[in-house]
Amino acid sequence: MKISIKDITSLPDQSKKFSGTCDVQEFSYLGSSFSINHIEPFDVVLSMIGTGKLHIAFSTKATIVGACDRCLSEVSFEVPVVADETVQVSEGQVVTDDDIGPYPFVDGEEIDVDELILNEILVNFPAKILCQDDCKGICPVCGKNRNIVDCGCDDTVLDPRMAQFLDVFNSVKEVK
Repeated sequence: MKISIKDITSLPDQSKKFSGTCDVQEFSYLGSSFSINHIEPFDVVLSMIGTGKLHIAFSTKATIVGACDRCLSEVSFEVPVVADETVQVSEGQVVTDDDIGPYPFVDGEEIDVDELILNEILVNFPAKILCQDDCKGICPVCGKNRNIVDCGCDDTVLDPRMAQFLDVFNSVKEVK
């Protein structure tokens, strides 16, 4: 969804409200693909602060679907989306700040709400996505999901630097 700022920038100290929608369905993050299943309805409020600043604000929740980090099963989780941005405007266009650089959610006279939503999702993205708090993950030996099947595989992981000591201990056991 794109919103033209041309009309609001000519009205000092005024606000306009728009019903927001999101057209982004999928995105990638840290090499994994995610889909946006649902975004709560929201209102975007554009407010002029004097004649030189435009404040953009909205708040919603996004339901994201992706893979569990341990067992790779599909999991759905919510991410809060709260946008609260203020940009400099001049003659109906956003002025790029040299310290900050270009705003990725601004295209000339338009605010790209989808880009703002995606930025906020990535900022608030959970560090680890789990299907349940005590997810057992995938067996490193047979590859089965341990939450579904207890495979019984010996998954003892030994430090390869200690392998020579294990050989010595095993040879001592064989001698006795």
